[in-house]
Amino acid sequence: MPQPYVSSRRLVANSLSAMLSAIEVYNKPRMEYRDEVTVVLVVNAWELALKAALRQAGKRIFYPKKRNEPYRTLAAEDALKQVVIHKLFPTGVDGTALAANVTALVGYRNRAVHLYAADLGEMVYPFLQTSVLNYRDFMLDRFNKDLADSITWQLLPLGAKAPTEPIQFMKTEPANSAVAEVQNFIEGLRKLLDEAQAAGADMQRVAAVYDVHLHSVKPVTRADLVVSVAKEGERVMVKKTDPNQTHPYTMTELIERVNAKRKGPGKDKALTNYDHAALCWKENLRDNPRMAWKHSNGGSYVWSGDAVRCMVDLTDEHYEEVRGEYGEHLRARKAAAKD
Repeated sequence: MPQPYVSSRRLVANSLSAMLSAIEVYNKPRMEYRDEVTVVLVVNAWELALKAALRQAGKRIFYPKKRNEPYRTLAAEDALKQVVIHKLFPTGVDGTALAANVTALVGYRNRAVHLYAADLGEMVYPFLQTSVLNYRDFMLDRFNKDLADSITWQLLPLGAKAPTEPIQFMKTEPANSAVAEVQNFIEGLRKLLDEAQAAGADMQRVAAVYDVHLHSVKPVTRADLVVSVAKEGERVMVKKTDPNQTHPYTMTELIERVNAKRKGPGKDKALTNYDHAALCWKENLRDNPRMAWKHSNGGSYVWSGDAVRCMVDLTDEHYEEVRGEYGEHLRARKAAAKD
């Protein structure tokens, strides 16, 4: 039995239809099962788009055929892995971050379809918002299709309550019947964000809260998922983070990772330890707990994924300017010591 023919054009068309349906469903003023249906449609849109990208690039979208069984196309998770492996994400967009975003939604989709998703809709909301914008960039880059062409963006921002951020959802006393499901999902998100942040992913592409003009307000990092707010709002519990997860890089590893990720105009020069020292002096990176950590008993600093992203984003021109200022600072300090 020959492998079925699959049209990338039809995959793209159906993918866009699924995403538009998801947006329409979510924006209905009265809708039961809103979050579950929306996520199912968004994941379906991504699955079809990822398969279209693989098909367009001449890559396999079927599993190896088993005897006496029909051909099976890749599940969303496996299609995503193949797109990551073959680097089919848009140029200039962090594929690690996009993959983390879709993975979070797939996890929620699996719970909703095969069991139930407890009451996690508000937790997944920032991932949905970001996923729509990521999807638009993906479709524009791969297929020259703009999702915005089919959407009236002038929507009235009306509602009984504003969507909560993940930090507000993390209550110390969830319903007993939902404890295991909620905790499993939250721990999965923590691990996912840990890995993405440690890899230097652009966390703005993983999950963020946007206003009605689609301007980013803040990215969601693992830090937003370690604070627990009591129902009464009377106390806040902070869970200690593990620096081995949040700050996994030595200085040498940090420089190596930054140089591997610096691409594009104005980012041609390989950075050195001196560039790092100059930037630390200029930006006080060692005093920023999001960037650096050192044990109180001494030892060297270790660095986070945020530090990677910070250094990657700066141009050669900026580093040249900082190096010059740092050199002047060292010379002045040396002259003062002689006096």
